[in-house]
Amino acid sequence: MRVFSVVIAITSMLLMFAVLVVSPVDELAVSTGLFNFPTQRISQLRQPQIPAADETPQGTVPEIAPTERPFQRGEIRDNVARVTELNTRWEESRLSLVTSFNLPGAPSRGAIIIGSSPAEVAVQKWIEEGTASGHHGFLYDNRDRDHSNLNQSKFPHLAFVEYDAAARKADADWGQRIGQAFDLPTFGNSSTAQVGSPFWRSNPRIVMPDDAFTKIVYNEFLNNQMYCYPEHNDFDPEHGDVYPANAPFWVISQGSSGSDQPFMEAIALTLAAFRPDVQQKLIESHWLMHVVQILLRRSQKSVQTDDDYYSGKAHPVVFQSSELDVLRMVQMAHELTLATLPAMVRIQVVEEDRGVPGRDYFHPHAAERLFDTPAAVARIFRTTAFRRRMVVDAGISADLNGRPLTFRWVVLQGDPDKVQIRPLRVNGARAEIILQWHARTKIPGLEGMETNRVDIGVFADNGQTPSLPAFVSSFTLANEDRTYADGRIQAVDYGTAVICDRYVDPLIDIPKRWRDEYRYSPTSELLGWQRTSPGTEPQEFAADGQRIVKRDDAGTPTDFRKVTYKFIIDDGKVPVLKAVESP
Repeated sequence: MRVFSVVIAITSMLLMFAVLVVSPVDELAVSTGLFNFPTQRISQLRQPQIPAADETPQGTVPEIAPTERPFQRGEIRDNVARVTELNTRWEESRLSLVTSFNLPGAPSRGAIIIGSSPAEVAVQKWIEEGTASGHHGFLYDNRDRDHSNLNQSKFPHLAFVEYDAAARKADADWGQRIGQAFDLPTFGNSSTAQVGSPFWRSNPRIVMPDDAFTKIVYNEFLNNQMYCYPEHNDFDPEHGDVYPANAPFWVISQGSSGSDQPFMEAIALTLAAFRPDVQQKLIESHWLMHVVQILLRRSQKSVQTDDDYYSGKAHPVVFQSSELDVLRMVQMAHELTLATLPAMVRIQVVEEDRGVPGRDYFHPHAAERLFDTPAAVARIFRTTAFRRRMVVDAGISADLNGRPLTFRWVVLQGDPDKVQIRPLRVNGARAEIILQWHARTKIPGLEGMETNRVDIGVFADNGQTPSLPAFVSSFTLANEDRTYADGRIQAVDYGTAVICDRYVDPLIDIPKRWRDEYRYSPTSELLGWQRTSPGTEPQEFAADGQRIVKRDDAGTPTDFRKVTYKFIIDDGKVPVLKAVESP
């Protein structure tokens, strides 16, 4: 099975999952520890930054190395695909345990879709005519222990994944499971979230701060696997939009438990609606979930024209169920032919500005790059520079029919007047992007919602069907109040009551408790800044970030101390940044 290589460049991340229900133990869980291996293997490659967040129990060490274990593909019986140690093995190229099944025989004739909605009736009619594929060879994976389960009676030919006792004991059936996958096309959901700690978050936000996790999820997306998750407090008026990136690897639903259900049913019907040759081609070419994402976005009620599709209307970070038009979605799926399949955009950053920690921003280490995948890249706008430049290339994009591609770059979210995009190739395959710093702003059309994220979409046009965009996201920090004049930083306040009340993911930024005011020469050269912190005397810093400890009679700095930045854990068990001077 084709996968993209997983390049490990790992930042700190949380691997704790909230337990909202008690795992049933209905049999003795005989286990050699295989299902604990993903956590162990990935943890070997991680470089934790925040110890308070790195509390994942390692579990039992496998008694037999995963590559030496007995293996036998599982059988799907009575539409149940059971995960066991015997039919599961570690695939290093995917950094995942992959459970394998023999493809079941041809399904028996009869109703494949049960229901009376226009979309359900249409798909069943196409299946009876032989022009739609149905669910033969597809898996549905519920990862919240039936808390928000797809209605099995509606889809009698869909194979439902179940986990044996050993897998359940290792929580292999729960939440955003990094490193657990299948060899057959799979869609699923988990109405769960991390709750009850300073590191609360939805399942997608468990992944986003970690480059390796994001690459693993992207690889599974390419291997025809996709899941739905509720945003659960990550996209609500209280805190605003706290997602640091937009990515197409999943569907995030507005709301909490159960809000994923309408999207699951829409995806199930859409997978069944593809024509047999189209469905087979999409699976073999690893285009399946890519195309499902296109259909979900293109069929939304507010997306009626190509211009709508090339706008933020079609590509939100969180989807509203009120926007679903399931009949239109399945009709669009059924209308696709081998000749009209879309291209796939793949991007890579080839140049970019990089701030210097301790001078351009304050963090224990370089921390502007969030993640890089061919479908989405994300950056944190930490530098105090007014602008940030990057060059992004889409030349590795592909079309299944080998057609030439042209590219369109669109500001999907953010102020277009503060984003400059300059194509560097005739067909638009490479572009220079210059982003100005964005303050927190309102999200059009969503009352009470604010965001700190800019999204740029890169689309490929093959002359038939517009592609899914690849995303370039830039995220500013809500816990900063910046003042610029003539393109130069004047002040940054990190510690006012209003600023401190704004939520920022503690895995992305460490809170600070000071204000910096910047000084310039008459020729506009940066001289340094003055820092004021509660209960302390003001401190002077030079332009290179060293603290000035002595000046001569003329006021010229003569003695300096090198400053580094480390985090401490405050009384609320949340990291707080502290400046530490070298002797």
